[in-house]
Amino acid sequence: MKYAFAVLAACSAALLSLCAYGDENPADHIVVTGARTPLPINALGSAVTVITRDAIERREARYVSDLLRTVPGFAVSQSGVAGSQTQVRVRGAEANHVLVLIDGARANDPATGDEFRWEFLSTANVERIEIVRGPQSAIWGSDALAGVVNIITRSGGTALDAYVESGSRATLNSGMNASIGDGSWNVGIGIDRLSTDGFNISRTGDERDDSDATTGSLHASLDLADSFGIRFSARTVDAWSQYDGIDFTVTGLPTDSDFALDTTQNYAQVGATLGAGDARVRHHLGARYSDTDNRNIVDGIEDTSALSERLSLAYQADVRVGRDLLSLALERERTTFEQRGPVDFGDPNQEQEQDVLSLAAEFIGHVGDKVTWLASARFDNHDDFDDALTGRLSIAWSQTDNRTWRAAAGTAHKRPTFIEMFGYFPGQFRSNPELQPEESTSFELGIEQRIGDGVDLQLTVFRQDLDNEIDGFVLDPETLEFTAGNLEGKSRREGVEASLRWFVSDAASINASYAYVDATSENIREVRRPLHSGSVDVDYTFLDGRARIALIADYGGTRTDTFFPPWPQPPETVTLSSHWVVDLAARLQLTRQLALFGRVSNLLDTRYEQVLGYRTQGRAAYIGVRASFGDGASD
Repeated sequence: MKYAFAVLAACSAALLSLCAYGDENPADHIVVTGARTPLPINALGSAVTVITRDAIERREARYVSDLLRTVPGFAVSQSGVAGSQTQVRVRGAEANHVLVLIDGARANDPATGDEFRWEFLSTANVERIEIVRGPQSAIWGSDALAGVVNIITRSGGTALDAYVESGSRATLNSGMNASIGDGSWNVGIGIDRLSTDGFNISRTGDERDDSDATTGSLHASLDLADSFGIRFSARTVDAWSQYDGIDFTVTGLPTDSDFALDTTQNYAQVGATLGAGDARVRHHLGARYSDTDNRNIVDGIEDTSALSERLSLAYQADVRVGRDLLSLALERERTTFEQRGPVDFGDPNQEQEQDVLSLAAEFIGHVGDKVTWLASARFDNHDDFDDALTGRLSIAWSQTDNRTWRAAAGTAHKRPTFIEMFGYFPGQFRSNPELQPEESTSFELGIEQRIGDGVDLQLTVFRQDLDNEIDGFVLDPETLEFTAGNLEGKSRREGVEASLRWFVSDAASINASYAYVDATSENIREVRRPLHSGSVDVDYTFLDGRARIALIADYGGTRTDTFFPPWPQPPETVTLSSHWVVDLAARLQLTRQLALFGRVSNLLDTRYEQVLGYRTQGRAAYIGVRASFGDGASD
């Protein structure tokens, strides 16, 4: 009955889904995330969503996490307002089970439990977002247990784009992107800053929780003939956000606190390609570096800090076998973790290190002109625990020009985090030499159907079984020390994702999404994963295409959370109410170079919580102006 209901709901909700491809044909997209080499989207067996720059501007979204709410199978939980901790869960998995890439470089933060800091990722310099759901460890290694999100930044051409926006709660958002070059070389820079006074996110009190984030980026590329290319990119983020702590003695809920998080993130990478696109053998070399620094401020004084560094070196050879392709790769990654803080109930000061050596292989085969299949395998040699061998097999069958069937099955793993391995207080947290990586087995089956010239449909059924789920709070009754341990039972995630795009006319279109996700661990529903979620986006253009208005409604179904009342009362499971959040966005192209834009978020002033005790933002309005020149100007 559960599956029958899910399939029925998904099919009837084909009027409720999203394929955010802008105004382009989905089949025309080349995806760089779903395999070790770029492939057309209709050659991939996994469910894929591509969010283009056109879709970003249509919604006037300021954070990437706001766009992800519309993606089937994604659940976003934000602890308050802009700058507050934001977690993204894919198909009911954990927040650190989704790998985030920025221009192909790993961006998950080892200093924060291998989660990505979504609250500081703006859309200002984002050209497109590629999302591949399902296990991708056979390609990308650890963290890619439930999916991969690849943020591709803006580059190329000769252009200048600048904007400024202001609005509710003293919000000021401004930025600039500039690039110069031709077909053989390009250099570009970008900078943006978003600040807001915020508002009180706890249920009581009146203290406003403010935030600001500044992001800078640099990219450069050089292509010599068809046989050699080199690319460099760098990105830095400097962010500050206030947050409320928990009242552990009276209410067990957030309360006004003078707490803040000061964060810096730096990423850099360089890559070179040797060999023409049609060469028998093509070589790729790459080096990627990242460091993060997260400092907790209490009453204006630094309290604790967590820092990480990661260096990755990679080589890949692409060997053509007729019309098929074999890719072989060797990767080496070293990650360091440092934690500092006062010695109170234990000593949190520690320095740790992890190394992993990886071998990967992938074969892309074809059967006639309509079937593409991929077989991928990866071996990760860890220095601290057992090695991991993962694999994936997928197939895409373009039955007709308007119908494509997809199927994929694979295994994935998530290595233990530094905290799970060594704890917050090493003096009180005993390491577990028997701790194993989390492992999953997944499969999915999907179909994409185009009806006439105006309707695109997607439907995917999936299931994932997770073994060795890590519990980081296992108490040893003899030593009274905590440790991390692998659970014996299975955690199960299963469901249905549906999506639709309908071009009602040349001026109007409807995008929608729906997902049914049933995530349980030991037969108990996982917290912060709604059973039902969805989105509807109605877009209308007028004045000969110079004006556009979009109405977006996001639905979050009921979800559970855990309430920890003051000691000695036991934890409780509570239910958070379902909600609709409606946004309105508009844009008017005044001239070819100048545009006026505005938005109203939470138009109906809906009161809801995605995390227990943390209020989300009410109605807010913003208005801005954008100037674009060169390749960035509107037609």
